[in-house]
Amino acid sequence: MQTVTEEKTEVTAAPTIQERIAALPGKDDQRLRELQALLAEKQAEAEEKQGEVQVVLDELVRLSRGAIEKNMTPDEKVLAGIADRWTLSSSKYGVDKKDFDAAVAEIGTNERVLAQLRRLQAMKHEMTIASVSDEWIDFQDTVEEEDAAAQVAFAKSLDQKERSDAIASLQEQIPNIEQYLERSESDKGQNYYDDLLLRKVTGTRQTSKDEYRELQDKKPVDRRGISWLSTEKEMLDHGDALFGARDVRGVFVGGNYAVSRGSVRAGRPRLRVKRS
Repeated sequence: MQTVTEEKTEVTAAPTIQERIAALPGKDDQRLRELQALLAEKQAEAEEKQGEVQVVLDELVRLSRGAIEKNMTPDEKVLAGIADRWTLSSSKYGVDKKDFDAAVAEIGTNERVLAQLRRLQAMKHEMTIASVSDEWIDFQDTVEEEDAAAQVAFAKSLDQKERSDAIASLQEQIPNIEQYLERSESDKGQNYYDDLLLRKVTGTRQTSKDEYRELQDKKPVDRRGISWLSTEKEMLDHGDALFGARDVRGVFVGGNYAVSRGSVRAGRPRLRVKRS
């Protein structure tokens, strides 16, 4: 019978930070260089650990929010989304906490506005309270990237009468809009007139170029896509419309064919609510 002998592997403990410092060279200049290198090493380790901690925290928040939202009504989800963007409303747009809370409370009892916000949420817009006055509550869509596919899907789901009524209303200013709204199954994204139609049916309006630049100052958006912006009739008469985007050079506002579609073209709405 063979005898099996177990070999024990001795594990050497890593030296403590105090031991590593004590083992550094005695000369001041060399010791200084070694300490600087040690500091950089430990800072890198701390940053890596902090990144790992943040990943865990983000997952905890996601799971917690998911569990909570399962029991939320659609209106509660809308209001929770607005509340989640309080930091952006306060730190970037300067909205006072008391005014913010009063605005959210008012919205929570206004079924018409809640219905508007539910429809905007269905298109993946993130409506953030940008200002509160005695008369108005103003919302800006601050989503990082617009979901063009969600906007197209919403437009396709519109009731035929609602769509027809909206087109009839828009024809007073744009007689050929029905032609501009024609699309094939292969068309992706939104053209300028598709966005106008959605603004009409949701009771919102397009973001102006000044509002867009203000938004970009507060939160970088549209790094991969573009947002159609409110355009003067004179420019539309020449076939172009304003759009905004951001790239490595900064924020850009320019013109493009108003009837041009593409998977990255979409709308970025504003909503104004009259206070009760």
